[in-house]
Amino acid sequence: MRTEIFDPRTDPEPAYWQALRRTAGLRADWDWRVLAAQAWGARTIQLITVLLDGDEPVGVVNAAWLGAPLHRYSFNAAGSRPWLGAVHVRGPGTGAVPGWWLADGVPITVLTTAYARAMRRELGPGCLALVLRQVTAAQAATVGRARVVRPTEPVWTLPVHRWGGTEEWLMSLSRSRRSNMRAIYRKVAENERLEIVRHTATTEVDEVRVIEAMRWNDDKYGGKLIPRVRILSAYLRELLAQPDVHSYSYLDRENGQLIAFGMVFDHPTVPIVRSWTQRPLEQGGAKYLYFYHLAKQIEWAIAGGKTGVELGKGKSPEKQSLGAEQTDQAALAVPIRPW
Repeated sequence: MRTEIFDPRTDPEPAYWQALRRTAGLRADWDWRVLAAQAWGARTIQLITVLLDGDEPVGVVNAAWLGAPLHRYSFNAAGSRPWLGAVHVRGPGTGAVPGWWLADGVPITVLTTAYARAMRRELGPGCLALVLRQVTAAQAATVGRARVVRPTEPVWTLPVHRWGGTEEWLMSLSRSRRSNMRAIYRKVAENERLEIVRHTATTEVDEVRVIEAMRWNDDKYGGKLIPRVRILSAYLRELLAQPDVHSYSYLDRENGQLIAFGMVFDHPTVPIVRSWTQRPLEQGGAKYLYFYHLAKQIEWAIAGGKTGVELGKGKSPEKQSLGAEQTDQAALAVPIRPW
């Protein structure tokens, strides 16, 4: 098996990329223009590696090269390329989903052997370890003894194929949650100041205003020692323009303020509720909009005959109360041997 390694900032899109995306079912964040924009805003170098059996792509991996020295913001600062560290495999722009796809019959051990060795050749002897985010227990068990496995937050998925309509879904909930959801529907219907705008594949959204809104979420969850890298407007602009991205702007009709914003990545079977941010309550936010937004995605998925809706990580009690089921995940770290 051979590998082709790309830096999406400077390398052109491979000729086979669109076909590979279709085969692998890779969503909007794997579009080459989106990858390039995301890489420019990252804290360190981002590499896309394609695994090939002859001329046939059988795997693809997104990874960051993390290590010392680590800069607080962007790797574009002079001397910011790490010289000692690990390859961190995660989904583009998010750690909530795996950062790889492998064809049927290709074991995950390909990543800890052929892929890991290719990264060491590319990055040098300071590339000492491989970290895979969001592996399952069964996948981790296939790797040798020289490994470290640590649980991460589970991902929550709502199996919408079980219900024939919104009312069936609501009736499956606990009495208190069902009553709460009906009250939320009424609040939204009666709120004359609230305007909800849905866009698909759009260039009409003011990405600067959305990025400012995303800081509400970053300020709530971001770290203090190493703050989150701020999203670049170019990245969000490219992402929102993708044909499988739906965005939702919740606006105050009277003053035009953005109250909340969400994005959903469409998919033939399991769309992903990718991001959500809302104005703090003390600044005029409305907490119930989070549940309303999820409910509308559930309605849409049921009507569209989807299998499920992935709701991401975090807020486990809230997602469980809506009928979502968890998939346990872990981070797997293995040393990269020099031979």
